[in-house]
Amino acid sequence: MLESERVFIRLIEREDLVFRTEWINDEEVAQTLMFDWPLSLAGTHKWFEQQLLDNTRKNFVIIDKSSDTPIGITGLRDINYRQLRAQFYMTIGNKDFWGKRIPDEVIPIVLEYAFEELALNRVYLYTLDNNERARRVYERNGFIQEGILHNHFFCRGAYRDLWVMAFLKRQWLGRKR
Repeated sequence: MLESERVFIRLIEREDLVFRTEWINDEEVAQTLMFDWPLSLAGTHKWFEQQLLDNTRKNFVIIDKSSDTPIGITGLRDINYRQLRAQFYMTIGNKDFWGKRIPDEVIPIVLEYAFEELALNRVYLYTLDNNERARRVYERNGFIQEGILHNHFFCRGAYRDLWVMAFLKRQWLGRKR
């Protein structure tokens, strides 16, 4: 099991889809997400069936250990086994857990999985320009800004800049020492 002091992550299951749909459709949560919106539960079930056969994705649910409550989603997408890279994503959808530094426990779990289990060399992510809070979290956890893709993503009626950040295996190995 992939776990930290307060949370564990496990592969997403069918019973988690109602939470995923609820979180993505929450107006406050959705402000910083790169999802087609709104999201239907039926569409989420279709996505779930497709992702089960997709070896370029690892989709996890974040679970609070003390209450066994699903609190968010995380994972790796676009896993490229030749180039040894993948895109990281994370959303704490349960707002009762906002501000509790849960990402500081989730990020190392997923990075360990990426670098040690999948033997990746690079984990990168994108954040929208309006998600400064997430960028601070990622920087605090070792991600380095690599650039900005201007007017790159159409979201909620406007073109947004996309910030590119990455964490390399050599950084991971340096932290382990």
